[in-house]
Amino acid sequence: MAEQNIQFPVDLCRNNNESSTKYGRIYARTPRRKTLSTRGLAKHVTEHGSICTYETMMLVLNQLSICIPELLSQGLSVELDGLGTFTPTISSDAAKDVETAIAKGPDDLVKGVHMRFIPNNTDLLALTSKVMKTKCSLVFQDFVDVKTKTVDGKKVRYVTRIPIDQWDKYKAEPDVEPEP
Repeated sequence: MAEQNIQFPVDLCRNNNESSTKYGRIYARTPRRKTLSTRGLAKHVTEHGSICTYETMMLVLNQLSICIPELLSQGLSVELDGLGTFTPTISSDAAKDVETAIAKGPDDLVKGVHMRFIPNNTDLLALTSKVMKTKCSLVFQDFVDVKTKTVDGKKVRYVTRIPIDQWDKYKAEPDVEPEP
């Protein structure tokens, strides 16, 4: 069974874009983490007491990764109950009139075909941003500071992660690297 109110780590970052009106302000962001692979997802699902074996779950997930794009490429949307709907969308150039669009043809008019995911938004299974927030227990993890230094005459950007529980120590001695 899935755990409720799992801790959701939140990093704090400084806006270092000098041309931004929000330059220097601190904002929250999701930590940069690796993406869970299909194998990782299959393993996770089977660890929740699923009646499916890992091998069966891998077959199902692999088949979904084939079938969903196939159906989207046919212009169909695919809904996964309790999760949401995958929908095809396109980006295109504009034409001044229908005749010009027809003359260009779909290959020249359409720039790209995209897969859009729309979370489920029913009363019982809402996956909107506000509902998802209630399912998480938000906790600050790190302050992520992007700095520059000169190495061999070139400016190099690097990232320092300061655990929030070490913030006071870092603030007192900003040139000292935090403990791992």
